[in-house]
Amino acid sequence: MKNLFYFLLIFSFISCNGNSETKTAESSDLEQNSTSSKNETVTENTSTQTNQEITELKTVEDIRAEYQSIMSKITNGKMDSTSFEYSCYEESSGKVIYFLENGQLRMIKHDEGWEHGGVTKEYFLKDNTPFFIFDNTLAWSFDGTTMNGESQTKDKITEKRFYIIDNQLIKCLEKEFTIRSSVKNNPTSETVANKEVNCSDLTELMKDYELVLKYKNQTANMECLE
Repeated sequence: MKNLFYFLLIFSFISCNGNSETKTAESSDLEQNSTSSKNETVTENTSTQTNQEITELKTVEDIRAEYQSIMSKITNGKMDSTSFEYSCYEESSGKVIYFLENGQLRMIKHDEGWEHGGVTKEYFLKDNTPFFIFDNTLAWSFDGTTMNGESQTKDKITEKRFYIIDNQLIKCLEKEFTIRSSVKNNPTSETVANKEVNCSDLTELMKDYELVLKYKNQTANMECLE
C-alpha cells in the first residue's frame, strides 16, 4: 500500500497559469500549471496583481489574481494555520489544514489517501465563500515486472479546476496523465494541457467542502470524518 505520506509528497500545492501551469490550483489555465507538484504559481496574466486587493471577484482573471495572492501569503508564512489528522478504520487516512488571514478562513486543504491512491482537494475562499476548487486525484496500479522480477507501477492522475462566481460554476478544466515507474521521462502537470469541460452541479462539489468546514475548530486527531 502506498501510504498517505507518499501521496502527499507527490501532491502538495497547486497553481495556475494561462500559458504554462504548475501544479496547485491552476495548471494550464490558472491553465498551465499546478498545490499538487507541490507548489505552484499562477498565470502570468495575474503576476502584476499578486499584492493587489480585489474587493469583488467578477471574472476568471479576478479569481486567478485572488488565488495567487492567497498562495503567495501561504508560501511566505503570512497566514495562520490549524490542522488535524484522521484515520478511518485503516481504510483511509488524511489531513485537513485551515489557512486563516486576520482570523478569516482563506483556504482549506484536504489530503486523503487509501490503499490504491488518494486525493487532494483545495478550497479557496473570499468572504467565507469558495471561489476556486482544485481536485487532484491519484490512482495507482501494478504495471508488469522488470527482468529482475521487480513490480512496476503506474499512477493515473486527474486534475480538475473549478471557477466559481456568485455561487455559480463559470469555468471547469480537466487534465489527465499517467506516470509509470518504468519510464524515465514521464509527463508532468506543467507539460499537459488543460481542456475545458462542461461544468457539473456545484452542489456535489460542496459536499466535501461542507464536511471539512464543520471541523474548522478541530485540533485533536480523530477517526473518520462524518
